[in-house]
Amino acid sequence: MSDYINQLLEQAKQASLDMAKLTAKDRSKILMNISGFLVTRKQEILQANQLDLNRAQQNNLSAPMINRLALTDAKINQLAQDVEAIAQMTDPLNQELEKWSNPTNGLHFAKVSVPIGIIGIIYESRPNVTIDAASLCLRSGNVSILRGGSECIETNKKLYACIQEALKDLQFNPYLVCFVEQTDRDYVQDLLQAEGRVDVIIPRGGKSLIQTITENSRVPTIKHLEGICHTVWDAGYPKEQAQSVIHNAKLRRPEICGATETLLIHSGHSPEDIAFVLDDLKAQGCEIIGCERLAQIYAIDRPATAEDWSTEYLDKKISVKIVDNIEESVDHINQYASGHTESCLTHNDQSVQYFFQNCKSAILMHNASTQFADGGEFGFGAEIGISTDKLHVRGPVGAKHLTTFKYQVVGNQTIRP
Repeated sequence: MSDYINQLLEQAKQASLDMAKLTAKDRSKILMNISGFLVTRKQEILQANQLDLNRAQQNNLSAPMINRLALTDAKINQLAQDVEAIAQMTDPLNQELEKWSNPTNGLHFAKVSVPIGIIGIIYESRPNVTIDAASLCLRSGNVSILRGGSECIETNKKLYACIQEALKDLQFNPYLVCFVEQTDRDYVQDLLQAEGRVDVIIPRGGKSLIQTITENSRVPTIKHLEGICHTVWDAGYPKEQAQSVIHNAKLRRPEICGATETLLIHSGHSPEDIAFVLDDLKAQGCEIIGCERLAQIYAIDRPATAEDWSTEYLDKKISVKIVDNIEESVDHINQYASGHTESCLTHNDQSVQYFFQNCKSAILMHNASTQFADGGEFGFGAEIGISTDKLHVRGPVGAKHLTTFKYQVVGNQTIRP
């Protein structure tokens, strides 16, 4: 292990001890201070972000990646507001999750929430994750070790400087939030091998990043896989309502993981109704990638291949398939989805019940855009990511999900016979 990461882990270990001494009010003060420094240092952040954007364009990064990377005045204001919202949340620590007594032995039991400890977050392209992850870890009493992508290093350094200023201003340990400033990938490997010194790793990024971390980490992970999200347009659902939701699900922000990538259309819809919905997408520059059945009734941009059904476009592209019933829709989703978010547009109670009971993804929506797959929209304040795992946490990962628990057992000079 490199001296750099070893020193960072030692700083995180001490910070974890210091974090345990902080009250909920202390952590709220830190968060409010971070929010203030984000606003105060806004121009410096934007200047650093422009350096990253210039380099991204020189390196021919894709348009979706550049969209994720870009910050604006409004986005920084929103970040600051999100941090304030997290500061005002009910503290997730020391919550009594369960309570019971055992009359046989006279003991009283309580299951109480506690921090996980030290959390490593490895992410790409999105500088907002630096603030979201740090804030959620602070709210939940965890020390975070942040490692962003090289494409946003200048922005992340400025954002981390705001966090450092906020901590030092209140005379708290500045390593309650740690940051890997070096972009060498060997340092990521060091973190992945830090079993016993890092409690969990949360990767957030593309398929290759997640796969690399999953295959190489000796530390437990909470994975945020790609968002191959589906919208089902069931029989009988009006075209006007479908157009509104599908437009939002695909085009509101096509570069995010909650964007719909595949549209499954019931064969009972007329060619005119299908054209009404797809023409709306086309008018906004969205490429329609269709199955053979769709090609017979609509002017698709290109035929769908087997690869398209399992592709996260993160762009103005959508694969479209004609299906004959809700069962076929669900079978397609379970075969190709990444386990992220799916939506069913239907007024048929039997269809939605079948969809809810048989789809295997983490988030299932009824008559709503897949772009609501967001911790803020769930009332979690923000999110570190959308977990597609089945253990510990699924769906949006907010502050309360970054906790574990311990048992408090109370007796009265109680001995076991």
